[in-house]
Amino acid sequence: MLTWPEKVKFAIGLLPAIVGGQAYVEAQDGLSVQEWMRKQGVPDRVTTEVFIAMSKALNFINPDELSMQCILIALNRFLQEKHGSKMAFLDGNPPERLCMPIVDHIQSRGGEVKLNSRIKKIELNDDGTVKNFLLNTGDVIEGDVYVFATPVDTLKLLLPDNWKEIPYFKKLEKLVGVPVINVHIWFDRKQKNTYDHLLFSRS
Repeated sequence: MLTWPEKVKFAIGLLPAIVGGQAYVEAQDGLSVQEWMRKQGVPDRVTTEVFIAMSKALNFINPDELSMQCILIALNRFLQEKHGSKMAFLDGNPPERLCMPIVDHIQSRGGEVKLNSRIKKIELNDDGTVKNFLLNTGDVIEGDVYVFATPVDTLKLLLPDNWKEIPYFKKLEKLVGVPVINVHIWFDRKQKNTYDHLLFSRS
């Protein structure tokens, strides 16, 4: 993929991040991946060959839109952890080998996983705190603590009117969702020629 001169220039460009540590990483938040690479003298082909795929993997956007801080956090993990650069694959289909162990773990501790039960409305108490979640099934969910793990566009739609003027939630206006389509392809035999994920890296 990369020539040796490109690899050397890329390695030299990364030196400030390696030496500067977390403080340096956090200071790069204002630069996109593309801007940072050019500032460090890294050839554009490195961005094209490596960081289009990496940017899309991290945040589903292009290198000219993604903060370099995200990339450096990931690279630091690869460099600092013993097995940080290793890649692993599930030894079976995701529902069976990924989702079910998570469900089993939750249920073994008294939790419940509801399928096909999306949140229809966040109902509030008079003081503005959460009273309950109303589901599309008609069920009402009450709890001591409520955690939202949802795309930002979904949260914007569900956000109660009473909350929209609160400074904390007004920050959501600056967040823009990225439309993503995932395609899972299962083959009936091992593929001999995978071409280094070119379909993904050029998407």
